[in-house]
Amino acid sequence: MPLDVMKNDRTYSGTVSYTGTINVPAGTIDNADVNAGAAIAATKLEHQFPISKGLVAPGVAVTAMTKLLHIVAGATGEIVSIEAAVTTIATGADRSLSVDLQKSTAGGAFATVLSATADIDDEDTVRTAYAGTVSSASLVDGDILELIVTVAGSAANQAEGLIVTVQLREDPA
Repeated sequence: MPLDVMKNDRTYSGTVSYTGTINVPAGTIDNADVNAGAAIAATKLEHQFPISKGLVAPGVAVTAMTKLLHIVAGATGEIVSIEAAVTTIATGADRSLSVDLQKSTAGGAFATVLSATADIDDEDTVRTAYAGTVSSASLVDGDILELIVTVAGSAANQAEGLIVTVQLREDPA
């Protein structure tokens, strides 16, 4: 079938109907072009969402721990970011804590996905988010994520109250 090429701009009023496929160049349709009532099925969207965990209550000292966080449900996905904050900063000059994010794929051993953990010490600021650096972002269905909190130091008091937020994207298809 021959291809008709139109090289000039066109403006149409009314409804335009097609019986074939429309090929739109990548990057030409953005959020403003999608009708608010489009009712696009969730199975056709990539979802970005935060997972926030209050690991230690305010007023309680942070201790070493391992906490399971999430099972990936999308066919593919990625880790966008990790941040940690405390409600009270450590008072000891040698006190610190680190939050690592680890992943297990298909029953394999957990391994870090960070090149730098989210670290907080006595020189940091209370109720301020400190980020880790994601180096291995890819996820697949069934991956399990866990948080590993390590603490160090013995002088004075450890930080209190710990919250961690991990931003993920999952593509259901």
